[in-house]
Amino acid sequence: MSDASRPEGRAIPEPVRLGVRPGVAPSAAPPVRIYLGSEPGQFRAERVFVWSVQRHRDPSRVYEIHLMKSLSGFQRRHWTTGFTNYRFAVPDFAERSGRAIYNDVDQVYLADPAELFDLDMDDHGFLALAPNDPSVMLLDCARMAQVWNLPDACSLDKDALQRRAARSDGLFGPLPAAWHARDAEFCQGTTHCLHFSNLHTQPWRPFPERFVYQRHPHEDVWLELEHEADEARFEIFSAEHPSELFRSLDAPPPLDRVPIDDLAWVLDARFDSIEASSGETVEFDIRCDPPGGVVRGPDGRHEIVRSAAWWSDRLDDAAARHPGVRWEARLEQPGRKKTGRVCMRVGGPAPDGSAPRVWILQDDRPGNASQSRGLADALGWPTDLKRLVLSPASMLHNRLLGASIAGIDPAKSDALEPPWPDLVIAAGRRTAPVALWIRDQSGGRTRLVQLGRKGGDRADLFDLAVTPRYGRLFPQRHRIEIAAPLHRMTPERIEDARREWRDRLEPYPSPRITALLGGKSGQYAMDPDTARRLGEALARVAKELGGSVLATTSRRTGDRASSAVRDALSETPGEVYGPDDPGENPFLGYLAWADQLVITADSESMLAEATSLGMPVYIYPLPQRLSFRLLRFFRELVRNRATAEPLGPRGTGRPQRGLERLCGRLIEHGFVRPSRDLELLHQDLIRRGVALRFGAAGVVPSGPPLRELDDVADRVRSMMGLR
Repeated sequence: MSDASRPEGRAIPEPVRLGVRPGVAPSAAPPVRIYLGSEPGQFRAERVFVWSVQRHRDPSRVYEIHLMKSLSGFQRRHWTTGFTNYRFAVPDFAERSGRAIYNDVDQVYLADPAELFDLDMDDHGFLALAPNDPSVMLLDCARMAQVWNLPDACSLDKDALQRRAARSDGLFGPLPAAWHARDAEFCQGTTHCLHFSNLHTQPWRPFPERFVYQRHPHEDVWLELEHEADEARFEIFSAEHPSELFRSLDAPPPLDRVPIDDLAWVLDARFDSIEASSGETVEFDIRCDPPGGVVRGPDGRHEIVRSAAWWSDRLDDAAARHPGVRWEARLEQPGRKKTGRVCMRVGGPAPDGSAPRVWILQDDRPGNASQSRGLADALGWPTDLKRLVLSPASMLHNRLLGASIAGIDPAKSDALEPPWPDLVIAAGRRTAPVALWIRDQSGGRTRLVQLGRKGGDRADLFDLAVTPRYGRLFPQRHRIEIAAPLHRMTPERIEDARREWRDRLEPYPSPRITALLGGKSGQYAMDPDTARRLGEALARVAKELGGSVLATTSRRTGDRASSAVRDALSETPGEVYGPDDPGENPFLGYLAWADQLVITADSESMLAEATSLGMPVYIYPLPQRLSFRLLRFFRELVRNRATAEPLGPRGTGRPQRGLERLCGRLIEHGFVRPSRDLELLHQDLIRRGVALRFGAAGVVPSGPPLRELDDVADRVRSMMGLR
């Protein structure tokens, strides 16, 4: 983009004024002046910072926040961020008089910044955590103008300017630590300003092209503030008070050239122009930047790349603020060919009011189908099941298959043809390329929800990836993490099964102990000795309680282990059912008539189903396989390097680079997948109070049942504009 409005450039900071709140008597105290170092990619952080001031401010006082972003004239060689040297120009920007606070944009206030502004400076020129840590400062602008000025801030490097201030006796004074807590230094109730200083753990993840983001230990603090700002419909700029860049334009620009400061309110205005119940459609026609391209600011620094994926996220954000409004966007994305390509994105109710059309992609794994059908049942929309017959090519890595149907046999699979669905729900690694292919065929209209850690390892490819926390994948905007797999178990199905199996199962003495046995898996083994010990333990508990055992085995249990369990339970009231036994599988009946549930450690889906029922659940341990430990050793080397946080010169984590970034990319792109660790699932269930380890002393689990399906369904409805 070469238009003057893209990318944004400013000669001086942009002032934002928070005046005395209506109905409040004005204070005689001077305005609180805050200078905020920022850059265009930090637009989410910038909004939350200003909201944090609004949230904690003195309502009787005026606050002036000066946004220092994309300022022209600065030589940015060797800058770590896009605003590194702005802080040294604050004395000149403040007209060399009075006080001013400087903050980096990656901070939030948890107390009134006026308390910082009014601190006794004891004749110092500036207060900071240390002379070489000016990320939060209180400045006496008249004194600091003697060592820091705009011309030097534009041309000298940060270290030289810091040394100049350190050499001046009496300029530096210590800032109370509560006003600058960095990352893990946060202390609930005593921290007044929290600094998310480690660039690759910032919860808003502004630069995915630069970093592979990791979790921040206190990300909930920031996310809660953003949620509050969303609920309040808070924006820094508005139609009544647009940014200076927007006001400087001769005419309202096309949407793709709207300054980033004003994009949210411009989109809101477009959505607000349509009544949700009118059936009309908000239409957008947007020219995007090339994916992976580079946009340079006036000073040559990299700015935001507004690709089709970036625009899709911005439109989804706006649509979430306007549920029920139909919208359609034509995103023209330049490519290698002169014509480029067009992606159509839609959301909200259909013009005729009909529900979205859903396809479920089902491979040969029943557990995958159960997850997908459970979500589709919760949504309640018209659904078609598309059975896929796999081809030998399905063994290839998904990154090699891309968006294709090479991994299935089209002649033997259900037809995949227009009209394309509004939503595809799929689970498992081998369905993911097919889902991506369907979206391509629909021109981008079809939304994709991918379930499971193997299919959803590359979350940025999908509209929503639902993965388990024990998969230990990295955070991503399009990822939602849950404790355990989704399923189709509901109280209604259990009640129906209780009626259906009453005659057969009610006669067994209570308490009825239902045991659900898995078997050999990637992490665990079940040999006959382990199975025998499990059977003997169940028999012993049933005898002590005067109850019975209802046990099921699976194909993974194996014939020898299944026989060992049957032999151990041969004299215990109850029954054991295996996959090759005649008659209808009594699995649901066993669950419905259980007073207690015992589940082997390998059975993640059965643990998910059982802990949703609100009854005591006990996890029976299994030995880990040697092959799992060996494979995990290699994967952990990569993951540990990807999550390493070497310290920088100030004792805090330095920005991710080199080997950490390489290993992070290998995981982010799915080439190295962290080993799932079901021990993390067990710990999570025990912490929630819905399970105990078998044989552990303690109270019967009494936490609320684990029911995450409704939360996921709500997220999908919101994604579709139908919340």
